[in-house]
Amino acid sequence: MNYKVVTGTITYAIRGRDLLRKNGYNANMEKTKSGLKNGCGYSITVSGDIEKIERLLRDAGIKILEILEK
Repeated sequence: MNYKVVTGTITYAIRGRDLLRKNGYNANMEKTKSGLKNGCGYSITVSGDIEKIERLLRDAGIKILEILEK
């Protein structure tokens, strides 16, 4: 399953992408289109076990605004 993890800031998106890559995930960063509940921002696109992905990001202090299935 593919997911979009909305972080809101470029800093969180870069840190999250790099962390996920170091842990073996194919993660990319993209500017989030306006129209989402939380407005414009940045997100990480990734596939895999979303519970593990979310735990990794939250444990590293990455603020997650929302997680969407792609």
